[in-house]
Amino acid sequence: DRGKGAEEENERIFDQLGYSQKEIEKDYGDSLNFERLKGRRACRIAERLDLGGYRDEERWPEIQEAMIDAMIRLEKALKPHIRRLKHKSMKPGES
Repeated sequence: DRGKGAEEENERIFDQLGYSQKEIEKDYGDSLNFERLKGRRACRIAERLDLGGYRDEERWPEIQEAMIDAMIRLEKALKPHIRRLKHKSMKPGES
């Protein structure tokens, strides 16, 4: 999310990531939901983990481990694509 007033830029970034959805999902190791969220400033890339919730206190350690694992995999899958986006948006002379 690039902040208030950046709705169009956010959608362009989301579209660029969407072009690489299959590769991102391959690197992630599972399918992901690419959600545009019409009428909202941001878009979302997510996976729903159906392991329980805040009322399943006895399962919290298992849920937390699954969430941590998913976030690590998502970060690794997205990182090269985000780097490419940053590189494309840089002006000559910037590093």
